[in-house]
Amino acid sequence: MSYTEPTIADCVTHTKRLLNSNTRTERDAVANTGGEALTASSTSLKLSHKTDGIRAGSYVSLSDGTNPAETMYVYSRNGEYVVVARGVDGSAGYAWPEGTVIEVEPRFTEFQILEAVRDAIRALPNNLYAVSTTSVEFASTSAQTVTSSAIASTGFYHVISTTRTARNSEDRLLNINIDVQRHTDGTFKVIRREGIEKPVTAYIRYAHPFVTTALNMSTRLDDDIKMEDSMRDIPALGAASALVLAEESLRLDLHSQGDSRSEGAVAAGDRTRYSLMLQAQYDRRISEEARRLMSLYGIRDRAGVSSIHPTTLL
Repeated sequence: MSYTEPTIADCVTHTKRLLNSNTRTERDAVANTGGEALTASSTSLKLSHKTDGIRAGSYVSLSDGTNPAETMYVYSRNGEYVVVARGVDGSAGYAWPEGTVIEVEPRFTEFQILEAVRDAIRALPNNLYAVSTTSVEFASTSAQTVTSSAIASTGFYHVISTTRTARNSEDRLLNINIDVQRHTDGTFKVIRREGIEKPVTAYIRYAHPFVTTALNMSTRLDDDIKMEDSMRDIPALGAASALVLAEESLRLDLHSQGDSRSEGAVAAGDRTRYSLMLQAQYDRRISEEARRLMSLYGIRDRAGVSSIHPTTLL
């Protein structure tokens, strides 16, 4: 089996598996409307399979695994055609092509899951961080500071290690003492703290926040967000925990209960207990990855000292 690069879409799929267990959602698909395209604002939708579950009052979720999903509300139905409200619950309308999957009354719409995954990534704690490398040129022996656009694009936590080009008579990299400071205008300055005998290039490995400027379905966890591949399960655990806990509020709606639902199906705390199980697994994975990062890189709070490996998590 070939390796697939982890994306936000993969996190959404993983979260669905955690949420749905062995349950399955009824499906249909967007049908060809005789050459008339489904635009981002069309209110008439043609069904491929005439699924019975799609009726007035239904919510349906449309997705193709590439674009952000859309949630629609069904106003009425006439055979294979339904009249819908577009882009409900915060989603946006999209010109879905023929064959696009329609999930009928899903437990959680795909847009809900996408938003929960985004929230989970943005809320990752600071003891998990991204690691990047960059280089700066000290073009003369008098050059003391250099502005780094690479560090500005990612943000900055702390320096992990720094080296510089060798002296004339050596063929190996040397350690160099530098600091990184953020200025009020948003720029980051690399400051040299020791003398140099010639123009040198400083190579910096540093820790920084995960890059969350764009969290689209195709956004890569590794190349774009800068997460380690071993962390790919963590956003799904966080998202699933939050969604299941919110679902406990269904018990407050008396209209959601009826003769067809057993007492066990709506037992108080069932969803909360599962949410806590997911949260416990999330916390365990956070701790594991934080310890792994410390074993690899340590924590370097200033450039003038060696990396340190604390005995407790920060």
